[in-house]
Amino acid sequence: KRTRFTAPSTISRRAASRSGGIFDYEGRSERLTEVLRELEDPTVWSKPDRAQELGRERNRLEGVVGTLDRLKTGLTEAAELLELAESDADEGMVAAVEQDVAGIEREVAKLEFQRMFPGEMDSHNAFLDIQAGAGGTEAQDWAQMLMRMYLRWADKRGFKTEMTDSSDGEVAGIKSCSIRFEGEYAYGWLR
Repeated sequence: KRTRFTAPSTISRRAASRSGGIFDYEGRSERLTEVLRELEDPTVWSKPDRAQELGRERNRLEGVVGTLDRLKTGLTEAAELLELAESDADEGMVAAVEQDVAGIEREVAKLEFQRMFPGEMDSHNAFLDIQAGAGGTEAQDWAQMLMRMYLRWADKRGFKTEMTDSSDGEVAGIKSCSIRFEGEYAYGWLR
């Protein structure tokens, strides 16, 4: 069975230009340079909140820019290997290149997923308040179920949680609680 492939140079050019446009590679790369320049300025450390925000922004930008650089390099290497494999008719190398490209596709899908959180605060930590309201024991029981649901959800996502406030119900459940969620895009997920 012979597999037909698009010319490798076409693959890497098309993918690189498409990904760069979708993820605004140039804009983020320029912003990363600006942020790094600001962080090098010793006066920024006199304002700890500003320095902390710049540090978080640097981490986000480095994550996207670094990943896009890695993906571009991976696509270029895959294209070159594919060209060699086709010229040598090496099916094993073709299969290895297909696996590499599948890994690259997964990373692109992850970046595309993160694009769902374009808000300024989406990448920050979050607080969630649950109030039973005036529904009596059933509402208090339901509030406790919601609390457990969110805590389990956070655990599965790898978020660190801290119960900052909790008020037990009279018979069962809780009257209210406040939970702090700490992790990447916690606010975006909970929004």
